Amino acid sequence: MNSNYTFTFIIAYRHSLERLQNLRRVLDWINGFARVEVLLVEQDTHSKISHLNLKAKHIFIKSNMPYNKSWSFNVAMKNAKSNIIVYGDADLIMRPEDFINGLKMVEHYDMVNPYKSVIDLNQMETNLQLEDLIKVNRPGRGETDHQKVPLCGGICIFRREAIYKIGGWNEDFIGWGAEDDFQSIKVRQFLNWIELDSKCYHLYHDRTQPDMKWYQRNLQLLQKSAEMTKDQHVKMINNQMPKNGMKNKYDNFC
Repeated sequence: MNSNYTFTFIIAYRHSLERLQNLRRVLDWINGFARVEVLLVEQDTHSKISHLNLKAKHIFIKSNMPYNKSWSFNVAMKNAKSNIIVYGDADLIMRPEDFINGLKMVEHYDMVNPYKSVIDLNQMETNLQLEDLIKVNRPGRGETDHQKVPLCGGICIFRREAIYKIGGWNEDFIGWGAEDDFQSIKVRQFLNWIELDSKCYHLYHDRTQPDMKWYQRNLQLLQKSAEMTKDQHVKMINNQMPKNGMKNKYDNFC
């Protein structure tokens, strides 16, 4: 591992103009930290951002299949050069001091969820300067309703060896939804973890409806996994690990 980096921050991305604006803000936020390796994995039929001067190492993986976030995360993991791995979305930021606290806690835990609630910003708040944006303070998701924020949703921090212990991310989840819930099941079952009492900020963007065919399939996979024993999970992890993170995964479909 490269000791020049304190941690690696991985972002999975599929392009749209609105999401690009949020991505730039998130990259500015990440690069405000010292000794960070930033890996940006673009998944599409062809690259739409390789010509842009983004503050990250760009990794392109070709696919005309529905978006597979877990695959992007696993590909990036094989390229990461540090022992602390952060997975994040292209529309989430935190107060720097709260995020740094999460990085410190991973010295004592396999996995850290650095926040337990999410504030959904409106368009005006999203356009604020970073120092003003992170001053927004109101109850967020996870505080005001019964919708618990997934342990591995949004931003989560892992020790490298812990990711390998749980087999990375499950690439069977295709399209939007449930891959983070499944990852959370594995973390609770196999790892020493903690959730911190902080907030995360979700940058505004128009909501897109998921492809319900794939989403229903993902929910069925999640239900099956919730019913699996620990030994069954170990067997599944061992079967999936050799295939995870292959850059040519969808070559036959392109």
